[in-house]
Amino acid sequence: MSTCCELRISPRRQRGEMLLEALVGVLITSLIAAGLVHVQARLMDTQRATKVERLVVGQLREQLQSRGTALCDSGTVDLTLSAELSRNASVQCGAVQTLNVGLGGTAIDVDAPRQVGLTVSAADLELDGDTAGAGAVDLLLSSHQ
Repeated sequence: MSTCCELRISPRRQRGEMLLEALVGVLITSLIAAGLVHVQARLMDTQRATKVERLVVGQLREQLQSRGTALCDSGTVDLTLSAELSRNASVQCGAVQTLNVGLGGTAIDVDAPRQVGLTVSAADLELDGDTAGAGAVDLLLSSHQ
């Protein structure tokens, strides 16, 4: 039932409005997809940096456990993370402290364990081509932590 006052919208105009709505929908979807790609890229960068740090910490622990105070004889230690990736750690050693221990009225001088610290700079924790961020700090692994 139609009345004489009713305006008829032409099919051509309706198709144009639908096309415009579809284009706006595609634009919104593409913006959401671009945001998700950006977030995924940031997550992959963070995951890669975490993997390098984990490898460095593992090598530092191995060096500290296997060589101990013998590390004090060298100023740096070469850390081989993979076949094509290696880093350097600097070695800091504390002075030997003598403690006076008394047992049963007898005083004995005992040398305390020497502190050994291994430090990798923040720039060395990054992969080639990457730069350390503004809040990046050096990684320190020590026998007195």
